[in-house]
Amino acid sequence: MDLIVLGVSHKTASARIRDEVQVHAEEMGVVYSRLRAHSELLREVLILSTCNRTEFYGFAKDRAEADQLLRETVDEVKGVSHFNNGKHTYSWSGRETVRHLFRVASGMDSMMIGESQVLGQVREAFDTADNHKAVGALLTRLFNTAVHVGKRSRTETEIGKGTVSVAHAAVEMAQKIVDRIDRCPVLVVGAGETGALVARHFADAGPKVLSVVNRTFERAQALADELGGKPLRWEDMDRALVEAKIIVTATGAREPIIDPNRMARVLKRSALGPKVVVDIANPRNVHPDSGNLDRLFLFDLDALESVAEQNQARRRKEIPKVEGIIVEEVDRFLAWYESLDMVPVIRALRGRFQEIAEKEMARQVKNFDSGDLEALKEYTRALLNKLLHQPTTLIRGVEPSSKHGIHKLVAIQELFELDLEGFRKGTGESKVDAGTEKDRNAKADGETDPSSSETGGDEVDS
Repeated sequence: MDLIVLGVSHKTASARIRDEVQVHAEEMGVVYSRLRAHSELLREVLILSTCNRTEFYGFAKDRAEADQLLRETVDEVKGVSHFNNGKHTYSWSGRETVRHLFRVASGMDSMMIGESQVLGQVREAFDTADNHKAVGALLTRLFNTAVHVGKRSRTETEIGKGTVSVAHAAVEMAQKIVDRIDRCPVLVVGAGETGALVARHFADAGPKVLSVVNRTFERAQALADELGGKPLRWEDMDRALVEAKIIVTATGAREPIIDPNRMARVLKRSALGPKVVVDIANPRNVHPDSGNLDRLFLFDLDALESVAEQNQARRRKEIPKVEGIIVEEVDRFLAWYESLDMVPVIRALRGRFQEIAEKEMARQVKNFDSGDLEALKEYTRALLNKLLHQPTTLIRGVEPSSKHGIHKLVAIQELFELDLEGFRKGTGESKVDAGTEKDRNAKADGETDPSSSETGGDEVDS
């Protein structure tokens, strides 16, 4: 059994290729249905598909066969050959799978380092897989840990501090001047790709009203409808400029559409006090001399890019800290994963019961004479052997690579709150389990303690 990941991302494929392989919401059912039909091969599977990556995480009986199944399935559903030809894909297993997912969740594998949107996408991907009954104990633990890693990265470091997006920098810049965007009318001039992006960022900030002006009214209307805003016609722009507190320009005009004279008339007619104008266009939509007017704060693309680059440099300094968190969490997850075998589980189960027995003996020792203590230890050891005989036998019969084997072992761990890491390191050795020197010598010689003849020798040391 192996943990695997197969995918394409912005690092390996162009935007066109990524678009052609992206598994959309309406296609998830079809893909999951096809993959779940091969559950003996691919025990668990999860699809993470966004505009920047399409990845398949799985718990597979045979890595090569599962890899081929995934490639064929996505290409058949999407009608392309991008996965099968292998030119744009990456494929990892084991530790590299875990490390990759944790880097994705922490924003380390994003186009913009530390971006936070991907953490929500990881959560959503898990929920979708869970709804399709495609994940079990293993991927559930893996993705819960991935979300935990993402949160740690953002709370313990500054990897997510400060925007690295020019469009979002426009919001931050305006917010520094007006303080409360929710009290301000916002006007976005231009409904193209850049205008739409900045309008969405302002919409997320919850302005008092969001107006959109565009030369083609239908585009302004479509964007305003999407964001719950108000579309305005191009000929109504002067009135819109007067009524707005924050103005963002993002048109493709080759010459400035707002000059100092026009803006002076707007300021004279407006009762809203100083205005913030953010010119995100290239070439500029607002003549730079407009910045000399009283009651006007003008920011251009150069200022926004400078802010974004400063924040990007700040984030890059945090990379070693985040990588340290990832290494720590990868090691912790793999320690848990590698414990999913019957011997560590049996040892931890016995250790758990022995720990309880020792505490109870320590509490009751005052009620016994010193001459009875050895007999009490022998009685306790024999009782533990008898109590644990049947559970131990059943656990020995679990095959981790079987369809439900791994889930049974996980359930036992969680039910009894077993500390497999402690017992694997040897910290779970118990005084009760150690017994007398005679007992240890008898075990070394292959003898069986007569007092535990019903256990079938279930004191696990192997």
